[in-house]
Amino acid sequence: RNIFLLVSMLIILTLACDVTINLTPDSQAPTAAETPVLVEPPTTTPEIFISLTQAIPATAISTGVQPVEVTIDPLTIALSPVLAGGVRGIQVPRADAEDLPTWGKTPGHTEIKLEEYILQGKFHEPKIYVYPASEYALMVPAAFESMHRLRNVMNASGLASADELPVVPFFNAAQIFASNFQEISFQNGDGVRFLTEYAQYFAPVNNHELVYHFQGFTDDGEYYIIAILPVTAPMLAATSDAGATIPAGGIAFPDINDPNADYQGYYASVTDVLNATRPDAFAPTLSQLDALIQSMKVNPQ
Repeated sequence: RNIFLLVSMLIILTLACDVTINLTPDSQAPTAAETPVLVEPPTTTPEIFISLTQAIPATAISTGVQPVEVTIDPLTIALSPVLAGGVRGIQVPRADAEDLPTWGKTPGHTEIKLEEYILQGKFHEPKIYVYPASEYALMVPAAFESMHRLRNVMNASGLASADELPVVPFFNAAQIFASNFQEISFQNGDGVRFLTEYAQYFAPVNNHELVYHFQGFTDDGEYYIIAILPVTAPMLAATSDAGATIPAGGIAFPDINDPNADYQGYYASVTDVLNATRPDAFAPTLSQLDALIQSMKVNPQ
């Protein structure tokens, strides 16, 4: 924590988040297939790819009961075979070229993908990222801003506004809503989780793009952790397509041809519905995802 505070004092006067997404309604909302791709840092080169460091035994997968401890340095997690069949990790090298967009820059980080995840074919892949906090904050203004928000939320007595929540620094898109906020601790740190969706336009909340989003710090402030895990809710449409069926209990998206369409009212209503939904009604359940986050331990390097 002291390291982060020191970094904040050094750069808060000069840094500002330079990734700005203006959410404006399109004349025609994109289909799920047309939704803008969220750009992430370059991750896969033959030289840095790391296979599973610890395979999950077939017996554990078949019983589907006990979580199995797996490690991709510096992160150890207890992964339930019900949630995923394994992990694949890579060490992403430093990328700071001047011509890179800010969301493509990294001081070097660890990226872990959950293989054979319980949900397939979603917009986002289930991944956990581990960054050196101070280096990332110094390099990427969006990361500094997100960490600053995370500290504020963790130190506050309650959630004042969804706009105050941390965002994914390497997504060139904005959070269009946030629900099911909860503080959550892991083995040597803590943070917050909530459900959200990222977009570059006023988009319908849907099960193709909905994610469980966690951000946190290790207790010593050395590491910054981001988890993006797809999740679905029973009252949401399957995709953002205009003709997608809205299940019972869902909220209809405003007419995009209406100049007075109340998008913020729509997101507020969806947020209320999701907040009132039982944790075990989601898939995976919020308890399953919380357990994965709570099992995390970041090992000193």
